[in-house]
Amino acid sequence: MKIQNIWDLNKLEEKGIRSLAPKRPKISIGLSTCGVSLGADNIFEKMNREKEKHALKISIGQTGCSGFCDLEPMAIVRMPGKPPLLYTQMTVKKIKQMIQDIKRKKITQEGLLCKIGDPALPRRPDPLLNEIPDYQEASPFKDQYRLLLGNCGVIDPLSVSEYVAMGGYSALYKAFYQMSPGEVVEEVIRSGLRGRGGAWFPTGIKWDMARKTTSEEKFVICNADEGDPGAYKDRTIMEGNPFKLFEGIVLAGYAIGSHLGLIYLREEYPHTYQFLNKAIDIAKRYGLLGRNVLGSNFNFTLKVIRGGGSYVCGEETALMDSLEGEVGDPRLRPPFPIEKGLWEQPTIVNNVETLANIPLIIEHGGEWYAGIGTEKAKGTKIFSVIGQVQQPGLYEVPLGTNLEDVIFKMAGGSLNGGQIKAVQVGSPFGSFLPREKLDISLDPETLRDMGSMIGSGVIVVLDQETCLVDILLHTLSFFVEESCGKCAPCREGVFQMKEIMTAIYEGRATMKDLTDLIDLGEMIKDFALCALGGGAPLIILNGIKDFRKDFEAHITTGKCSWSS
Repeated sequence: MKIQNIWDLNKLEEKGIRSLAPKRPKISIGLSTCGVSLGADNIFEKMNREKEKHALKISIGQTGCSGFCDLEPMAIVRMPGKPPLLYTQMTVKKIKQMIQDIKRKKITQEGLLCKIGDPALPRRPDPLLNEIPDYQEASPFKDQYRLLLGNCGVIDPLSVSEYVAMGGYSALYKAFYQMSPGEVVEEVIRSGLRGRGGAWFPTGIKWDMARKTTSEEKFVICNADEGDPGAYKDRTIMEGNPFKLFEGIVLAGYAIGSHLGLIYLREEYPHTYQFLNKAIDIAKRYGLLGRNVLGSNFNFTLKVIRGGGSYVCGEETALMDSLEGEVGDPRLRPPFPIEKGLWEQPTIVNNVETLANIPLIIEHGGEWYAGIGTEKAKGTKIFSVIGQVQQPGLYEVPLGTNLEDVIFKMAGGSLNGGQIKAVQVGSPFGSFLPREKLDISLDPETLRDMGSMIGSGVIVVLDQETCLVDILLHTLSFFVEESCGKCAPCREGVFQMKEIMTAIYEGRATMKDLTDLIDLGEMIKDFALCALGGGAPLIILNGIKDFRKDFEAHITTGKCSWSS
């Protein structure tokens, strides 16, 4: 079925509603990377065998990751006329019991987390479900504002009809039939959306400059080279709601006059690569990619390219070198990509999270989006909270949310009830903040003033028994390993910083070495070519400023001050 008009879109919406509110029981298993790694594919296979063996009148489906990988494998049970029920940490044994309970019209209690309500979907009141918390009230979803993640782990990520039933492609249809490309750009400018890749450049301004270039050929690149340790928000969106990303990319192409989009995907995401290509084929069959998208006169091709396996390829100019078949090295700027980018043509580069915001902005309006967040930082941000916390996972909150609220109220605080020593925001470039500095607003300006950054949104929580010098040494080792080697300050300087840090950690250094480390770091951050070389020294410099006693303890005793 190719969608040619609004009536086709409405029919698809009706089909999606029937799928989300089925007339026979339906069980959906989370088959994202995290679920599969914990045996979800085996559960899915056994369920289908069980269904065939006993001729069960039960539908078997799939869903994506909700952002809480330790709760996988997850399952959603849909019973006619009742809200979907979300289950966690499923096993083959639990699923078999669940099937037996469904046959008896009984609600399985083991693993039940919450019910998922949607006012658009029909349901009947059931006193047996009254005690089960709603999705928005259950931990870990409580207190979040899940604009981008709301459908992740809820809908079938490969079902266009379910995506449409949840409002999908209404923004693209609106843009094609009610807005000019310039009006789309103006709406994005009005929203105040800034790129979520780290630099926080205004997205609409970038698009406007690209739109006004006179080249006949332009490109849209989706940067999905998610290489920061602990980051997986982009993977969750791609595997949990790929058509939202595709819709955002096509809107970007329409806005700037591009007919080719490239998703530059991290090499270490093989499951995602296969999944995205499958989703692209499905979108083509529905006329949502290719010629005459949505029955319009606009053509758009989308391809997925696997990355070069190098961390530095996440930098936009190195990424373009990699796409051109060259070694991924950062380029000198100017010229900027919007002037001379991929194959020297005007190019916009936005990451997954940025582009996934676009359909929301076009559907609801830039003014609506600008009402979320702070005066300078609009919208929500997805934070990956990892480390010594009770509930690690993805937390989507309005920009400006207090860091302490995310750590203690949402993620549950310290894992074992101990004291938190330090928190890093923006891993791996973000500085480690001591416990007394955590009462801050999560926005780029506040963190910048503290010598840190939001970056990819990774929040690393460390307790009192963590050796910060050890953590910083490992981070420097990561930067040395991932440096492209193009400029001397990074190639030689960061390596030398690692050597000094190793001597400090092992108790072979002097206080003069600590001074030399500071001087070297100050020089490197001012003269390195790209963000890797410029950012690597900052975590050390700020670490010394806030945790100097830890460095001095290693110099004098070879171990942390709290160690016995």
